[in-house]
Amino acid sequence: MHSIDTDLDRLVQEVNRILGVGVSFDVIYRSFHFGGLRLAVYALNGFFQSLLILNTVRELGKIAERVAERGESGAGALRDAILRELPSVQVESTRDLDRAIAAVLSGPIAVFLDGAGEAILVDVRAYPDRGPGDPAVERVVRGPRDGYTETLVTNVSLTRRRLRDPRLRFELFEVGSRSKTEVCLVYIEDIANPELVDTIRHKIRRISVDGIPMAEQSIEEFLIDNKWNPYPMARYTERPDVVATHLLQGYIAVFVDTSPEVIIVPTTFVDHVQHPEDYHQTPLAGTYMRWILLFSVMVSVLLPPVWLALARAAEWSEALRWAVPHQAGKTPLWVQMFLAEIGMDMLRRAVINTPVPLGSALGIVAGVVFGQTAAAVGLYSAEVMVLMAVTYVASFATASPELAAANRLVRLVLLVLTALFGPWGCAAGIVGWLALLAGSRSFGVPYFWPVLPFHRYGFKQMLIREPLPDIKTRISVLHPVDDDKRAG
Repeated sequence: MHSIDTDLDRLVQEVNRILGVGVSFDVIYRSFHFGGLRLAVYALNGFFQSLLILNTVRELGKIAERVAERGESGAGALRDAILRELPSVQVESTRDLDRAIAAVLSGPIAVFLDGAGEAILVDVRAYPDRGPGDPAVERVVRGPRDGYTETLVTNVSLTRRRLRDPRLRFELFEVGSRSKTEVCLVYIEDIANPELVDTIRHKIRRISVDGIPMAEQSIEEFLIDNKWNPYPMARYTERPDVVATHLLQGYIAVFVDTSPEVIIVPTTFVDHVQHPEDYHQTPLAGTYMRWILLFSVMVSVLLPPVWLALARAAEWSEALRWAVPHQAGKTPLWVQMFLAEIGMDMLRRAVINTPVPLGSALGIVAGVVFGQTAAAVGLYSAEVMVLMAVTYVASFATASPELAAANRLVRLVLLVLTALFGPWGCAAGIVGWLALLAGSRSFGVPYFWPVLPFHRYGFKQMLIREPLPDIKTRISVLHPVDDDKRAG
């Protein structure tokens, strides 16, 4: 703790040096004389509305006049009057200079009084932000269209709007010695497992880094231990309804200021193959769409390596000759698949980096080059083009982009094993893939639950979108304090 100097001249000189007053154009410093006392006000341009600052300064002057009329004097009397009478939503004082500096850099204004040795922090923030728009991922045909933004306060409000539970907790932490990023731990006190909450809280407090400008991804890498596992051990979402649903189940959410993505932990493989659209359709239609999603995940991982394995096995059995392309290309089949994989990933990256007006044109050109032209010159067989097209459609049908990326890496490994060792390599790779899923843990929760270990009711919920009145208990693997969804 760095205490605040009682001499305003020395204090102003120190604060000006720390904040770079006169060097950084956006740091605002003003001095005032009210009631025979000197005040120094610091703020950061762009984090407030000018009218709010003007009204705050006027109120400071009026408070100083009232203090003088009452015959009170001294910095202590003015400080007490400001804390008591200033009409602002959030007013507090601190004797820690580091905290006062951090507050200024976060948006509130700091008022230093000569002789007080304290700073009064007034929250007049108005962050530049966008409105809650339709999330780019997890879109629904029916349902709410609001999504999280880059402003933490807005995201908290969107969550509170859906969960008006007094036991909903938002714990705020400051992460990064330089970035001072606000990280918020969110849970429902009488539902979430207290041991899990303590574990995540401890991990957030232990983060030691100068800054996390990449926001949620940086936080996840500090929270998750098995960093080289390709599968996501946390779920991301921009939808407030998804976060609220998970909180009611006993999950824990982590909000990071400057990011619209919310981290939900722990997570399982099944969590990544569920979609909000399932709950905006009838139970029967939602169940069918859930099966389509599960089928798409399996296709995106297994279709190319299994087909390659069957084509290799055709050398042993005439019954599998149908798997061999009718018109073989000029390159081996496994080379065609690898080139198609690389070409599609190049196209994916190019579309991300291409300006929006040119994106459609790029897709048309790439389709002609990678499709008709490549097949015409014999670089690919027609079957390979159809196969890889189906695979990538299934990959994009996967609800979670993080899961789709992990499945893409697994598919490449299976292709390598199949190309090197044939059908036996493919079989060994699939067994290894299932062993990876079965052996992974997300904060102690088995990643492949409810398949391994098998849980009958959880497995049923994975396959069937039950009517909400029939769901009476929370997910048992999370060990919620209150597992009855009806009691509340």
